[in-house]
Amino acid sequence: MARRNPRARPFAPAFAFLLFLLLLPAVPSGAANAVSVDVGAVYASNEGTSIDPALGTIRGKLQSMFNYTSYRMLDRKRRSLAVGETGEFELPGRRSMRATPLPSQGNKVRLSIQISDGQKNLLTTTLGLNRGGMVLVGGPSYQSGVLILIISAE
Repeated sequence: MARRNPRARPFAPAFAFLLFLLLLPAVPSGAANAVSVDVGAVYASNEGTSIDPALGTIRGKLQSMFNYTSYRMLDRKRRSLAVGETGEFELPGRRSMRATPLPSQGNKVRLSIQISDGQKNLLTTTLGLNRGGMVLVGGPSYQSGVLILIISAE
């Protein structure tokens, strides 16, 4: 009759389950495929010299990229979109922007962007940025100035 080693422990079912979980391939969750798209609409003009306090963190960027003396945040919208899902953002002046996250790798986000004024297409482009990054798009005329779009994605 074989003798049992007193130090040997019986194989625990919980250990087997844990080992099974560790050997499973990593599968990305649905949340990892979601992109939070944030669109801000800024009215820029040469009427006055005020800068909206809501723009404090990007004040320097606006002034270095655009030649206006006044900047005011008009609207800001955020949507969570799955890769391939299109979200529509209403913009001031009866304009709209459609954003569609495209497949990307790592910490990158790719967005297909289409800005239109009714049936007229104003801009179609693909933006590439790091998650948490931001792009400023100097856009169409609005009142006595222009709209500047702040597009970010996480």
